[in-house]
Amino acid sequence: MKTSYILLAVVTLLTLTGMIATDVLLKQEYDKIDWKNPYQGFAKKSLPMAKHWVIEGTPTKEIMILKSADSSQALIDPDERKFYRTRQQGDTVFVAYTPDYNGNQSGPRNAADYELGIPLVLRLPSLQTLRVKNGRLTIRDFSTDNLTVNLMNSRLRTHGITVSNAFDLITSQNSFAVLGEDKYQSLNVTVQDSSGVQLNNTQTETFTKIASPKSEVQLRGQALKWLK
Repeated sequence: MKTSYILLAVVTLLTLTGMIATDVLLKQEYDKIDWKNPYQGFAKKSLPMAKHWVIEGTPTKEIMILKSADSSQALIDPDERKFYRTRQQGDTVFVAYTPDYNGNQSGPRNAADYELGIPLVLRLPSLQTLRVKNGRLTIRDFSTDNLTVNLMNSRLRTHGITVSNAFDLITSQNSFAVLGEDKYQSLNVTVQDSSGVQLNNTQTETFTKIASPKSEVQLRGQALKWLK
């Protein structure tokens, strides 16, 4: 009988020791998690240093551009890596994220009010020109001296961009751009065919637009001062 009690006590002690060790390991792993970083599980791929970028995207997913301190890097959902390609030609980097998709897809205007799922994040230290085809793109918390963006059948959303000189925006092929609470020295928009641009509380010292008869230009908040 005494032997049974001793064996039971040993088993219990071993079980408790194992549970405590497991709890310690789980806590260590928990402490490693950066809950403020939604992309920490993404695969990391280095990118060339460049100021000129061409992006081909998809109407079903969002591509995010964020400011990086010193190096260019792509963060990719591990399940989406097979759809990601890059190449460099001179001082221009080409990025393609083109998964297969079926069915009816919303046009650029229909996706203007919200962000889609984000499988790809580009962290760039500099950005001077950007051309986007068939994409849904967000640029967040980015600062630069000059910026030229050309959208083709694409939707752009911006949040917290600062351009100390000129921001030139060209929208074509039914593209739509929603400019958020940004600050520009000069904003020049060219809105072709049935494309559109919305200034949502955007601050700019000067504003010029060239708009086709079928295009759409919306001014909200502080941008209303440019209403004529």
